[in-house]
Amino acid sequence: MSNLLDKTEFTQEYILGLIASRTEESINIDFKDARALSSGDGKEISKDVSAFANSDGGLIFYGINEENHVATGTSFVDGNKYNKEWLENKITSNIQQRIQNLLIIPVRFDNDIMKTVYVVKIPKSPNSPHLNGDNKYYRRFNFKSVPMEEYEVRDSYLRVSASMVKIDSFIVQLVNTHNINRYEFKIEVLITNTGNNVAEKYKVAAIINTTVPAELSATNPYSLTNNFEDGRILSTNVVPAIFPSEKLNILTFNLAVRNENISKFTETSTIEFTVFNQGSIKKSSDNQVIEQIKKLIESND
Repeated sequence: MSNLLDKTEFTQEYILGLIASRTEESINIDFKDARALSSGDGKEISKDVSAFANSDGGLIFYGINEENHVATGTSFVDGNKYNKEWLENKITSNIQQRIQNLLIIPVRFDNDIMKTVYVVKIPKSPNSPHLNGDNKYYRRFNFKSVPMEEYEVRDSYLRVSASMVKIDSFIVQLVNTHNINRYEFKIEVLITNTGNNVAEKYKVAAIINTTVPAELSATNPYSLTNNFEDGRILSTNVVPAIFPSEKLNILTFNLAVRNENISKFTETSTIEFTVFNQGSIKKSSDNQVIEQIKKLIESND
């Protein structure tokens, strides 16, 4: 099924294979006979398309019969009467806002325009929810397009409007190599905004949990909290705006451990990061920084 959902090109043979294998409808697949295109105002067509965009995306096949949600045969669309431009217009004129990257793929059986199957490929939209021409929002549920509940519409709008700051990567450098009594590391934390809007309200915290004596230093505007249960917390006090897809160095601090303690530090300590967005918290707990510290120690020995 995943291969079917990923396809962007379809042939007569492939569609016949779907029928022969009795492919089933799902939340991502819908089979409709030619009569589905005969609704005058096109709102039924746009209802189904918007429901896919407001859900997980998927494929609608116009020109395939189904029984009990299983593909059973062809029901060809007359491509002269219902051409690709007509279908595209029914979709775009009845859905607000426009669905980006939607594809309409006509498949002509035996190169006959009167024997057409339309494959409409709808992406999961980052701009959902999309309003249908009947002033309702729809989503996919089992094999149907159903109206969205008020809270679902509200949650969709919140997801679109929200910024989503998360940890992108770390840079760890060995510094102060002239001091033979201790290891000192410079740690830089890079973040990115994967949301659709500028992020202005967020906070990033590094949590260093260790029983080994370690020196931490950072410049303003950072704050350091010693919490014996949660570890030592280094967090940002002031954050700059970050645009969608932008990467930003948000937190830089130095960590120093004496030579005799470094092995215990790398084996027993954790350095984790938390990003606080409006309404969400994301944690990074894979301890990548400790792994990078280990590699730097090995290469320096």
